[in-house]
Amino acid sequence: MRHGLALFGLASMVACRAVPPSPATSAPADALASELATCTPCHQAIVDRYRETAHYRTSAPATATTIKGSFSAGRNLLRTRDSAISFRMEQRDARFYQTAVDDRAVSSRTESIDLVIGSGRRGQTYGFWREGILVELPVSYLIAPDAWINSPGYPDGQIDFSRVVVPRCLECHSTKFTVEQENGRARYSSQYQLGIGCAKCHGDAAAHLAKPAAGSIRNPAQFARDRKLDTCGLCHSGPRRLLRPPFSHHPGEPLDLYLAPQADSSTARPDVHGDQVGLLARSRCFKQSPGMSCATCHNVHQTERDLGQLSGKCLQCHQADRHPKLRAAAGDLKAGCVGCHMPTEESGGLQLNGTTESSRLSFRSHRIAVYPPK
Repeated sequence: MRHGLALFGLASMVACRAVPPSPATSAPADALASELATCTPCHQAIVDRYRETAHYRTSAPATATTIKGSFSAGRNLLRTRDSAISFRMEQRDARFYQTAVDDRAVSSRTESIDLVIGSGRRGQTYGFWREGILVELPVSYLIAPDAWINSPGYPDGQIDFSRVVVPRCLECHSTKFTVEQENGRARYSSQYQLGIGCAKCHGDAAAHLAKPAAGSIRNPAQFARDRKLDTCGLCHSGPRRLLRPPFSHHPGEPLDLYLAPQADSSTARPDVHGDQVGLLARSRCFKQSPGMSCATCHNVHQTERDLGQLSGKCLQCHQADRHPKLRAAAGDLKAGCVGCHMPTEESGGLQLNGTTESSRLSFRSHRIAVYPPK
């Protein structure tokens, strides 16, 4: 999650209430599903593929389906380096909770799991509502090794439920929140749209729905290269300071009018987590290819994880003759472009505090280059 909260996933689904409903209250309508339904009659295939993406699934209400961690006895515990302090994940009817226990004080604190943040491909972090303020829960879930862990920013061995989720985190893990500032703190109105929906990149579709014609909706595929990069850079250009209220950027608008530019120097190395645009911009491949953008290699409307297929994008411009010794293993060569020239690296800004040591997560670098052998 971006800027210290967003643990993993970079993208499901619904309008929810800022003050959590009681267990007896019926679930609110699924706003993202409703939005996609308006696009489906003309864009069925695109919508069907998009439902499977991490963007679509980057946030969701907490349900038995959306929470990936186990609530089974023996697998629902997080023990800490302080043997007296532990966390227990619990399900009560259709609701889910995290309980912190201090055996010395014979006391505990329980908070509900209201929101899931992260698609679940790498892991998830969770939040609970406190009078319109969203607070990060202290326990997250990591797919590998299928375990509950300390949430980013929370120290191990302490009972702490104080990390407030700021709007910039939600801006990259949802389609829309209405933010109200009160005494320097962000409060969220009663309706919001989780997951990344069509409007995030295409803008308001009202005119397009009224008259579906060319030019009636924003299409990033038709943007100039800088504006294409800005569309992705809203959430993939590093921790940049807001110049305007959150959730007020419009697709096709220069991003520098919304976020303060980052310093571009040889010492300001973009982090592998969250600044894919900054890393790509430092690639010779990008600098020498005027038409290259994120969409050159990525189709945002579908899941693409196969390294062989992604490396095939490289071979559209780079011939295998550059590696004559590897011609005999053409399959290995095709799969190896990304592995060698866009390796995984540890994030400098995303640290997990474990019971015995701290560790950093690794992400694939978007600086295309010749790297020294490891």
